[in-house]
Amino acid sequence: MKFSIIVPIYNVEKYLEQCVDSLICQTYRDIEIILVDDGSPDRCPQMCDEYALKDAKIKVIHKANGGLVSARQAGTEIATGDYIVPVDGDDWVVSNYVEKFAEAAEKYNADIICCGYYKAFEDNRNLAVFMPDRAGFYSREDIEREIFPKLIQKADTTYFSPNLWCKAFKRELYITQQMKVNPKIKIGEDGACTIPCIYNANSLSIIPECLYYYRQNPKAMTKNKKAFPWNGPELIQKHLERTIDISKFDFKEQLYRKTVHELFSVVVSQFYRKEPYFGIVSDIKQQLDKEVYSGAIQKAKFSGSAKAKLMHFALKCRVMWLIWLYSRVK
Repeated sequence: MKFSIIVPIYNVEKYLEQCVDSLICQTYRDIEIILVDDGSPDRCPQMCDEYALKDAKIKVIHKANGGLVSARQAGTEIATGDYIVPVDGDDWVVSNYVEKFAEAAEKYNADIICCGYYKAFEDNRNLAVFMPDRAGFYSREDIEREIFPKLIQKADTTYFSPNLWCKAFKRELYITQQMKVNPKIKIGEDGACTIPCIYNANSLSIIPECLYYYRQNPKAMTKNKKAFPWNGPELIQKHLERTIDISKFDFKEQLYRKTVHELFSVVVSQFYRKEPYFGIVSDIKQQLDKEVYSGAIQKAKFSGSAKAKLMHFALKCRVMWLIWLYSRVK
């Protein structure tokens, strides 16, 4: 059984060696490592080529910068493994990462295999984050009963882990969904692939161990205090409406909540702009008037989380000073 590890790479020169070395040293040997240089401006392109010369398992793609989605899609196009294993270029994995996936694949033949991870901080602290769901095998019926109620987002804002890393996907399932993701999606692009994959999966397995190191990189897009693009929540909502049947279960209500939650993050980020307060507020209100956003805000229902209710209230009643205050203390 072969595993294709796809690593999108952009401006991670400082971390790339640790990432690739952890993949080369995997105890499970039937793997290919696809390094996708997404037009990185540092030494990453040369480092990728040097690795390819040293290890025959490594394939390198050099492409013009197009973002994380386009890099993953480029790697997906040449992957030949039975399973696809996404790994981010600034993270790393334990030595038996793929071996654990292979054991689960042999035992269950699951469409998707998941595990926990460590939050890896710069001061060398590692915080274990286990999957909150029960370990073991999930049939299609189990997935519908146990995972679908929080596949997109529950009323208390909890959801099934949407990240691509810490997972292995059967090749055809992954290719079908990853190639549908709009490369314009910059925030939340993992879930745009993961959610439809789980929706279409007939089986799933959860390993009760932490096997992946998720670096808390202060330069990562989600950590930087920059304004997120306004079209992100809209692109993801429309994508999920196309790739899953939201008329089933309570997916429509879940999707409204997801859109509102992600929209709140975008609104908060606008106050990081170096512009006058009232100009930013005017722009926010104009964006909130969009049908896709105003509709989600009106229809979303939250419960069981005071923070979620306050977030919803601030957007619904347009209490901009409260959102501004949150942006200052966040």
